[in-house]
Amino acid sequence: MLTLLFDMNALWEEYIFRILQKHKTEEIEVSFQNSDKFWENKRIRPDIVLKTKDETFVIDTKWKIIEVNNPSDDDLKQMFVYNLHWKAEKTLLLYPKTNQIDSNFGTFHYDNLGKKCKLGFVDVTNENERSIQNSRFIVNEILKKLESYL
Repeated sequence: MLTLLFDMNALWEEYIFRILQKHKTEEIEVSFQNSDKFWENKRIRPDIVLKTKDETFVIDTKWKIIEVNNPSDDDLKQMFVYNLHWKAEKTLLLYPKTNQIDSNFGTFHYDNLGKKCKLGFVDVTNENERSIQNSRFIVNEILKKLESYL
C-alpha cells in the first residue's frame, strides 16, 4: 500500500544515502546523485558514489524484487557506463532483500578492463534492533558487499 502513496525508488535512494553519510568514516567521501555531462545535453547521474583516496565505487539503488542473479539488461548497461564514466572498478546494484542472496562480482567483458558489478540485497525490516544500530549494521553490510578496505 505504501508504494501507492510514495515514490519508493526515491525513498530507498535517500535512505541508503543518508545512512551511509551518517555512518561514514573519515576515509570515505559519500556523494548523492552526482550529475555530469554524458552526451550532448544529456547528463548521467548515479545514485551514490563512494570515494576513498585509492578507489571509487558506484551504488545504484533499485526498489524492486528481482530473481537471484537476473538483473535487467538495462540495469547492467547502466552500471557498466557508471564503471567507465566514474572510473570505478566496482559497482553495486542494491535492492531491498526479500529472500535473495548477494551475487559474486561479475566482470564486464570489455577490453579486459576488469570492471565489475554485483547484486546486493539489504534487509531493512529487522525490527529487533533500535533504528540507529540497525542503520549502522546496514552500512557495514553495504561496505562488506563492496569487498574493499573502506
